[in-house]
Amino acid sequence: MDETTARPGEKQEIVIAGAGYAGLHAVLRLGAWLEDKHDEVGLTLVDRYNYHQILTELPRVAGGARPAEDVRVPLREVLDKRVTFVQATITGFDFAGRRLLTEADAIPYTRLVLALGSRPNDFGIPGLAERALTLWSVEDARKVLAAIDTQFASAVSADDRAEQARRMTVVIGGAGATGVELAGELAEELPDIARRHGLDPALARIILIDAGPTILAGSSPGLIDRANGILRDLGVEVRTNSRVARATEDGFVLLSGDTIRGGVFVWAGGVKASELVAGSGLPVGNNGRVKVDQYLRALDRPEVYVAGDLASVTDPETGRAYPPTAQVALAEGKTVATNLFAEIAGRPLEPFEYDSKGLVVSVGPRSGVADVAGRTIGGRLAHLLKDAIEWEYRQSVKHLRGWSAIG
Repeated sequence: MDETTARPGEKQEIVIAGAGYAGLHAVLRLGAWLEDKHDEVGLTLVDRYNYHQILTELPRVAGGARPAEDVRVPLREVLDKRVTFVQATITGFDFAGRRLLTEADAIPYTRLVLALGSRPNDFGIPGLAERALTLWSVEDARKVLAAIDTQFASAVSADDRAEQARRMTVVIGGAGATGVELAGELAEELPDIARRHGLDPALARIILIDAGPTILAGSSPGLIDRANGILRDLGVEVRTNSRVARATEDGFVLLSGDTIRGGVFVWAGGVKASELVAGSGLPVGNNGRVKVDQYLRALDRPEVYVAGDLASVTDPETGRAYPPTAQVALAEGKTVATNLFAEIAGRPLEPFEYDSKGLVVSVGPRSGVADVAGRTIGGRLAHLLKDAIEWEYRQSVKHLRGWSAIG
């Protein structure tokens, strides 16, 4: 046991920064394990919001199929009594003094969990941040829907049908799961918005673009084919091998020189690490994600665990970092909780191991695609599976504090 390792019975302050998928599940599991034991251990969760956002449901909010309130889980309803919640904006780190810095006070820790999530990655594309909306919070989703309604309202007074069609076109950059789900949701909603404004629904248009050769990169060919077919049936125009060179008032200018014009532009082209990590001294890799050891501790800082989108964890089979998905974040949150409790109990740490449960993507309000247990399915069944997964996740958040390590 080295000098950085916690000793059983020693006073400890565990601070978890971020109430996203990884951070929330780490604190819920720790609270359940600690219960009324280990009075020497303090457990604090810090986040700027007093709610947890279910980010995988944001496309439904942006498409008007789900109220924003439905994808916010108030933390007071799920946190164990052992957990102290601090609502504050995190501003930095004092690693030497072992303090998490916030806009209010510095919070001391003996163990720190960084689960700060990520932010949209514009890849340095000129004009993109100014021209396009993002979809990375409940407020973002609301802005997308409001922007579409505003553009459709303005199309009523447009001079001709061509200008009406431009304003009624939504361009989505990035054809990963978020982009595909958003395109599917909007494909059903745009005609109804057009009718409410007295416009021709046939003028509503969705263009989904991606720099790569396929949508849903990394998925099986069967799943990609099914997803393409559903999008085609919904009237979504898919353009792959379409890398954006810059964004202007006219639209997305591609490397080919073509310009994709529209009324609303949404960027779902990838994520990068929280800006707080830059310049922090933590070792970082691709997209600013923090490099960790096999136990999910930051390299050279064993008192700092990292989980979720912020952690750069290598898949031993591919040699690439695991993607920043909710499924990966939940698995990392569990490993962090397990290892923190192991330190408290004086047991060996467990290395992180990830077993993918598959991929499920909804495409519109009634259809979807999925790769599960080596099988590819599509249509209504895949959509029902997506709904079931979301329901199960909500239940796990609400009831995990009663979860027993023995059970």
